[in-house]
Parts: sequence; C-alpha cells; structure tokens
Amino acid sequence: MKIAVAGGTGLVGSRVVERLRARGDEVVVLARSEGVDLVAGNGLDAALAGCDVVIDVTSVVAKKPEEYVAFFGAVARNLQAAGAVAGVRRIITLSIVGIDGLGGAAFAHYEGKNAQEAATEAGPVPTVILRATQFHGFAGQLIDWVAKAGVLPCPKQPVQTVDVDAVADELVALAGAEFEGDRVRVDIAGPEKQLLADLVRRTAQARGQKLRVLPVWLPGEAGRKVRGGALQAPPGALIAGGTFDEWLAREYAGTD
Repeated sequence: MKIAVAGGTGLVGSRVVERLRARGDEVVVLARSEGVDLVAGNGLDAALAGCDVVIDVTSVVAKKPEEYVAFFGAVARNLQAAGAVAGVRRIITLSIVGIDGLGGAAFAHYEGKNAQEAATEAGPVPTVILRATQFHGFAGQLIDWVAKAGVLPCPKQPVQTVDVDAVADELVALAGAEFEGDRVRVDIAGPEKQLLADLVRRTAQARGQKLRVLPVWLPGEAGRKVRGGALQAPPGALIAGGTFDEWLAREYAGTD
C-alpha cells in the first residue's frame, strides 16, 4: 500500500514510518521538512496522490486552547479535503483516551484533540480514531515542563500509561485492516493502573534527579473526571505493551 504519515518525523510518526517501510509499504511523510504545510494545506494535494491510507499523528506545543484548536482543526480539515480528492480510502487519527468534555486552560491540548476528532469525523473520507492513554514518557515530559528548583506540583491523577512502541504497532496494524462502517473508534492502554505522581518520582530517580513531588488537586468538573479515572482504559480497550518499569529500565539503561 501507499500510506501517508502526517507528522511522520515526530515521536510516534518516525516509529510508524519505520514499521511501514519494514513491512514493504510505500510511505509518504507529510511534514514541513518534506515540503508539506499541513496547516495551510500547501503541497498536500500532490503528496496524497495515489495514497490508500493517511495516518495522522501530528502534534504541536502551544499555550492556549484556541491555538491547539486552530492547529488540529486545520490539519484535520485539510487532510479530509485533500484525501477526498486523492481517493484516500481511510484516515487513521491518533487521539487520547478520555478527553470528552475536557478543555480550558488546564486541558488546552485535550480541547484541541476534541476539535481534531470532530473535524476528522465530519469529513467525507472514512475514519478510524485510535485513542491512546498517555505514554510512559509523559512523567518525564511533566518534569521538563513544570519542575522548578527541584519542586514539581503534580496533579492527583490516576493513569494507565502505554508504551509508544505499542501505539505505533497498532497504528500500523490499523492501516492494513478492513472495517465495517465509516466511523470507527479504538482505545489502547498499557497494562497497569497507577498514579501519575508515582511515575514522576520513579522517572526522576531513574534520571538521577532530586525532585520533590507535591500532589495537587485539579479544579472543577474536569478535574473530578480525571481524578475518577477518565484517562485510564475504558471498557473494551486494547491492553498492549510492557509495563512502565520495563520501559523505564530500557529508556534509562546505563544512567547512574
């Protein structure tokens, strides 16, 4: 098959591209470095010519909900429009477990992903939305983003993190699968239910960092949903990949 990967140079995308090529698929990487502007749509029509499937694993770092909404919404609409013209059979989009109703300043990224899902499923090309729980590496990202002077305020948040490699494997499997229906949703999660603060502490220890973790309550209805396990695997989710500790040992092997 000829498969386009939007965001094919990123954390997930690079893994997906590697796996597709190893499987023998022809891969088109949709990224600015390859001459494609997914937000403006420039270069997209030519890039999608002859493609059977599009896998959207785009990501962005922003601050405000409206910035996330603008980015993810534009990319989703452009992929749908260009995909329809090119005769793409299906668009597979990576999203996040449990984001329904989450948004605002505390969940700005989730507001963007909700907009992405809506715009993707509103288009003419059949879709698969793969919702994944947070990756095992999320605790480390939180340390990098939030910790100051050796202190990290950490949400009191139950999680069920998943290995990014398991998610890449599932995206590749979905690209070769047949489905009944034009709007399909799949959930994927790791094997363990844990607390985010515990993962942060273990990540800091593996890195050799001295870090004081201060659990904090997330405010409002959204915070209540998250504390209640909204970001853990829903019923029927695919449980895949290794444990957090297995990933941690592999990721920080040789770290003193």
